[in-house]
Amino acid sequence: MIIKVSFSEIERISKQVLISCNAPEEHAQIVADSIVYAHRRGKGTHGITRLPIYVDKIKSGFLNPKTPLEKIVDTPGLAIYDANHGFGQVAAWKAIDFAGEKARKNGISAIGVRNSNNFGTAAFFCNKAANQGFISIIFSNSAPAIAPWGGSKPLFGTNPIAYGFPAPEGKAPIILDMAVSNVARGKVRLASKNNEKIPLGWALDEHGAPTDNPHKAIKGTMMPIGKHKGAGLAMIVDLLAGLLTGSGFAGGVKPLNTITNYSKNGQLILLINPFLLINRKKYFDQINGFIEELKQTNQQNTIRYPGEHFLLSRNNSVLISKLQYNEINVLLNYYNIKSINHE
Repeated sequence: MIIKVSFSEIERISKQVLISCNAPEEHAQIVADSIVYAHRRGKGTHGITRLPIYVDKIKSGFLNPKTPLEKIVDTPGLAIYDANHGFGQVAAWKAIDFAGEKARKNGISAIGVRNSNNFGTAAFFCNKAANQGFISIIFSNSAPAIAPWGGSKPLFGTNPIAYGFPAPEGKAPIILDMAVSNVARGKVRLASKNNEKIPLGWALDEHGAPTDNPHKAIKGTMMPIGKHKGAGLAMIVDLLAGLLTGSGFAGGVKPLNTITNYSKNGQLILLINPFLLINRKKYFDQINGFIEELKQTNQQNTIRYPGEHFLLSRNNSVLISKLQYNEINVLLNYYNIKSINHE
């Protein structure tokens, strides 16, 4: 059974539950917005299904709902912040602001975040940066899911890479957000939760054989994009987001659903101020021309550039499984919060 729930209801549920878990209202709003944004982009794996996981990790004492950011390193163009095992979304959201202050003055900046958690969709932060007029490059590492090419043991995460470019008014920012695996591991976890098969080519089981069983896939490894190329990218992101920031790396990051240890994710956020390199009007004129050239490569005008689907989407609701619906309602009942309204 599939149940339709409005985005406004998803936001209400998420925010109220997180506040009940002692997250400051501002922080609860950031995480709730990231959950809704994930659903709007069609990334339900990073949406409401994560809410019970956040709660369990907070209850275990291995996710700090206050997310107290501590400045570790600060230079005119670089900084490192310790998230003290708080919400990855909150740390990265604030890191965009810190990076923006430096990039406005210096043209470019890089902010690293250590001791963080999974931060949802990287596109959420690229979108914020683009709306402030910055080009963004964002890296995050994650729990082991990809083996070094030729190896059989997972060492690197599916480690997302994201890029964002401001676009003229009325057009969506150009945003490419991708895992370095064929699909994000969250899709396998969601399939496992819903007892659904996965397509062959997504993952290998623990013996290195292709599998369509999500439970076996979770015990195995994800397939990297472009074979050795994707495995190489996973390694580079682990070095940039993990080693360089002082976070976990080389197998040191734990899954978000681990309730016996800190996750220790790392994020690295780079912002570029394009208007110190090129006149603002000229930049937007050329981006507009670029988009038009891209679309004209298809006579049916059906090409959509990365990020455009979000602007064109008219959906105001999401479909969730009966299992997810019941799981969320148990959570709401526990915190004495009104049950889910559904359409």
